[in-house]
Amino acid sequence: MITLSYFPGCSLTSSSSFYDRSLRRVLSFYGVELKELEDWSCCGAAAAPAVNHGLADVLNARNIAIAERSGLHLLAPCSACYARTRASAVKIAGDSSVRETVNEALAPMSAKGSVEVRNVIEVLLRYVGVERIAASAVYGIGSVRAVPYYGCLLTRIMDVPSSDDVEDPSGMDILLDAIGASVVPWQFKTECCGAGSTATDSDRTAQLSGRIMATALKAGANAVVTTCPLCQLNLDLTAHLRGDLNTIPVLFLTEVFELALFGRTDSSRNHLISMAAIEGSVEPLRGKGA
Repeated sequence: MITLSYFPGCSLTSSSSFYDRSLRRVLSFYGVELKELEDWSCCGAAAAPAVNHGLADVLNARNIAIAERSGLHLLAPCSACYARTRASAVKIAGDSSVRETVNEALAPMSAKGSVEVRNVIEVLLRYVGVERIAASAVYGIGSVRAVPYYGCLLTRIMDVPSSDDVEDPSGMDILLDAIGASVVPWQFKTECCGAGSTATDSDRTAQLSGRIMATALKAGANAVVTTCPLCQLNLDLTAHLRGDLNTIPVLFLTEVFELALFGRTDSSRNHLISMAAIEGSVEPLRGKGA
């Protein structure tokens, strides 16, 4: 049994709560226990750094301080939460003046920046492993022709070494291949989906997300796979934002794992773009499935 502290962040407790359920279900299957941070708070996402970088560090330092009490590595599955928390942890650990300023605002709590912050791709690769994942599939999902979409933030954290190639990451590709999906090569792995502009400029999101969807379709994919709640939401919205565009379902990585492990997900109804064709194509592997 592996135990990690867990920071779900705001999205996984609201609009993307089905991602939280999927994540817990898959990691539990592999014996990874999650201990949710007690009384965690918002990381600030993109808004806090745009207003005040010091504020963003203090917001993240609070969660870091809570995680450090446990002595466990910290899983932050949301790309924004992961990026902001990891960046702040590196700054707090490496810059005594930042650490002093942050802890003065945080008192009586304090953070050292010692916690290791992981995303879901890192957790599956490091703590479960490719061989175990490959051996665990019960259902064949080779009919899922997936383009792995990392988004523009996951591997591009300012002043922080990336755990994957910045422009051509491969961690999700490796995981999808191991669990049995057909990974489709494409050039838009790290293109921006529009991010938070959806709320202020939906036309921009429609343009950027629509271009990603069109490229995925041209590549021959029948599913886009991501780990970012905002990316998933924006791409899923293209069915409504772009009436002139064909669409394919946008799945979280752990939902693909659910298909291979359990034959179905528990979150089909939470998707704007139907997953029916994808779920209908899943078949038990000989000698394994029900």
